[in-house]
Formats: sequence, structure tokens, C-alpha cells
Amino acid sequence: MVKFYKSNYTHNHDFDTFSVAFFLRYPNPYATHVVSVDTLSRSVDDQGRLHTLRLIVKQGKLPNWCRALLASSKINISESLVLETSVIDRHNKVIYTDSRNVDYTKIMRVVETATYRANVVDKVETVNAQTTVSFVSSFGFASMKDRMELWGQRKMGENLDRSRLGMGFVMDRLREQGGKIKLFQLAMQRTMSAAQPVSTA
Repeated sequence: MVKFYKSNYTHNHDFDTFSVAFFLRYPNPYATHVVSVDTLSRSVDDQGRLHTLRLIVKQGKLPNWCRALLASSKINISESLVLETSVIDRHNKVIYTDSRNVDYTKIMRVVETATYRANVVDKVETVNAQTTVSFVSSFGFASMKDRMELWGQRKMGENLDRSRLGMGFVMDRLREQGGKIKLFQLAMQRTMSAAQPVSTA
């Protein structure tokens, strides 16, 4: 049976800084498990939203009982491929993301969707993050599937904590070097102007 993890969190940085940090968040000291990040495609739709598809390679850490079980089935997992889709709507100051593993999906399929939306209170802008993660295992018998899903669900809180620390680290560095934000935003604007338009119909 599918398991879910839901989270609501507020990043104390403005939307522009957050949107730049989203693409520059790797590497950081809290994401040493990330091996590589490659941009597969980038386009702008007819509403001016930036669509980006990236492939992220991550090292995986499994509990001992899981490693032993997979070893008995002659399965060795050292890295995992994650496909990240993002849509940045600068006009409405919102980012939509979808991240999912594309390998070992029988053992566990993990799908993370998030919405990052700017929020202004007393002229101070922050970014609210609403995240939902689903876990589905098709490996082994029913109790084993349930155990795998529960492990993923329990681990996600720790993973999100590290992710937030990493984003905070990158955003703090960007804030200290504001000129880099402007340079990156200019580069993104040029990218959006040159990107192949896609229809949302």
C-alpha cells in the first residue's frame, strides 16, 4: 500500500534568491550524496514559464536489512537516477517541481511533488514550500513491501531537513554576493528568450 509524507515549510529568503538557489543548490555541504546534475532540456511556454528537465545522480544509503535482502536477490544499488521536472512562473512567483527515481522502481518508486510560493507579510517576502512524497514498493511479499515503504517514509523527514539546510546555505552565500544573483538572473532571462517555446494546450 502506498505511503505518503507531507510537509509545509517557510524559507526566510525572497523568491528571486530562492529561484536562483534552486538551480545552484548542488553542490553544497549537506548534499554530498549528489554525484552529478545534468540539464536535459529547457523551454519557455506561451505563458512565459520556464520548464526545465534535469537528471540527478545520487548515491543511496540503505539499511542493513535491506542491503542483505537485495544481495540475496543479486541486486546491488550504489547510485540512483532521479528525474527532476520544474516549472518557474516568475510573474506569479511560484515554482512547481516533480522529482522521481527512474531506476529500481520495483524496489521503491519515490515521487516528490512540491510547490514553492512567494508570501509577503509586513513587506517581508518569504517562500512557502508545500511538499508531498509518495512511496510504493513492489518488491517481495506484502509485509516486505510495507516495511520498505515505511522505511522510505520515515527517512524522508531527515532528507528534507538536509535539503533545507543545503538550500539555506546556498541562499545565504547568494545573499552575501548579491551581484551573482543579478548575473544569474540575466543569464536565465537570456536563456528564456532563446529557449524553444512549448505549447501548454
